[in-house]
Amino acid sequence: MVSISVKTETGKTSIFNYLSLKQCICIPITLILLMLSLTVPPASADYNFDGVPFTDQLDGIKQGIVKGGVYVDGGHGIGPSPYTQSFNVPVGVIWARLYVGVWGGNEEKTGNIAVTFNSEELKTLELEGEADTNSNVYCSGHGVYWIVYDVTENQATGSVDAVVTTSGTIDGRVYGVVLVAVIKEEDGTDAQEVQYWINEGNVNLHGPGWSGIYGTNDEAVAEFDGTIDVDKFVAARLSVVYLTGTPGLNDSLYFNDEKLCDGDNCDDIANSKQNFDFKTFNVIDYIEKEANKATFELGDEDYLHPVLAVLTVHGLEPEEETSCVYLGANIIPAVSIEVTPDMLNFGTLASGQTSSEHTLNISNTGAYTVAVTTDVTDTADNLYVSGLQLDFNIWNAYTTEITAGAAVDPVAVLDVPDSYTGI
Repeated sequence: MVSISVKTETGKTSIFNYLSLKQCICIPITLILLMLSLTVPPASADYNFDGVPFTDQLDGIKQGIVKGGVYVDGGHGIGPSPYTQSFNVPVGVIWARLYVGVWGGNEEKTGNIAVTFNSEELKTLELEGEADTNSNVYCSGHGVYWIVYDVTENQATGSVDAVVTTSGTIDGRVYGVVLVAVIKEEDGTDAQEVQYWINEGNVNLHGPGWSGIYGTNDEAVAEFDGTIDVDKFVAARLSVVYLTGTPGLNDSLYFNDEKLCDGDNCDDIANSKQNFDFKTFNVIDYIEKEANKATFELGDEDYLHPVLAVLTVHGLEPEEETSCVYLGANIIPAVSIEVTPDMLNFGTLASGQTSSEHTLNISNTGAYTVAVTTDVTDTADNLYVSGLQLDFNIWNAYTTEITAGAAVDPVAVLDVPDSYTGI
């Protein structure tokens, strides 16, 4: 086993964790939303690599008309367990769901998730990867989970926290937490009606590169069934949530065949560095009388999971328009290196033989130049102490400096000593 220590110029070994900060500063929105609603029975939630409950669309689970609004908020990007998300919930909740995205690591790993919401413990669930049959767990791809909790009866109003704790062999990091709530205003007027649709699921959009036998799955839709009185409603909002998006890899979002843009960005909607995207678009100019839909296109993303789409159309422009400025900063550590791969197999060798060459990649992901030296911990009768070479010299002679953002690629070989008799 080879371990590589990083030493600063002072000679002290240091370990730093990656820190990412993202904060949304928002003025709460009052969405002007007759209490007519339809809840659709859930489809099967058994694991499927390409998507759950459907491979090509999100499931329309609730729609209706209400005098009040639809509250949609949450998410600040991937982070370790326990993971806390805060909400400011309006008065008048008549229906609410809490959504949690979790990274499993792969579809074979298993674990558990425990959630408290409004200081109440929700049901602890077993996450079973490719064997998962939980009715409220959507698992697809290589262990990407979108988990749904009905929190209508939790009496959540005002400042509310959701705390997520994961355990088991799964990776366990949380992509984000989202709350969707239908709000009824008791004194609402006819002009304050809001018609709404809520679609959920976990479609795994992917190309052929990393998916092996699964081929490609490059498009999904969210359909908003029913008719709309386009002369009555004067505003419309589409909110979408993605998991696993990568900045710099193109993907597209359409509403009724009209391409949507995030400011000047029209070709990389899922562009957060935190693998979690929650975005809202003004779509009033594209609303049709019926058969409205949103279309998610993969583009050149490796994997992309659209998991939520909420459409609301309003009789009045919202009196308190949401105004959010997302503040993001990626704070890199002063000293940090990454070494890949984390294991070398030199193969089958006898005394006096030399292995084939193996290349290590040592990247400086910190802010300062680092001096790299090596140590060997050997439990094989000094096989590696005596025989390991880096760049064709004995390992303890290896030293190098790596500037910030740079990398080196030393070659490792194992020269088994002639006298070695260990097993």
